[in-house]
Amino acid sequence: MTLSAVPSPDYRGDAGVEQVRQLRNELVRALQAEDWWTVRELDRACAGLVERVVAANGGDGTALVQALSELKGVYANLIEQCQQEVLQLAL
Repeated sequence: MTLSAVPSPDYRGDAGVEQVRQLRNELVRALQAEDWWTVRELDRACAGLVERVVAANGGDGTALVQALSELKGVYANLIEQCQQEVLQLAL
């Protein structure tokens, strides 16, 4: 058995934007399934990923802004869904 190093992900340009979009897609699937544990884990991973992508891209943010806007929409839906859950629990 041999160990091999896993290369660090590339967070620059399209590669970083694609990682944000993949996380977004996973978050959408978890929300649709009402898999709150996965939503929680993805939410925790999101902040770190966004921080790395922003740092790797410096001043070039055109594609990143689009990806973050898409992610923002998912979080808006998450907040709405959480509010509905709270209302249902209150009844």
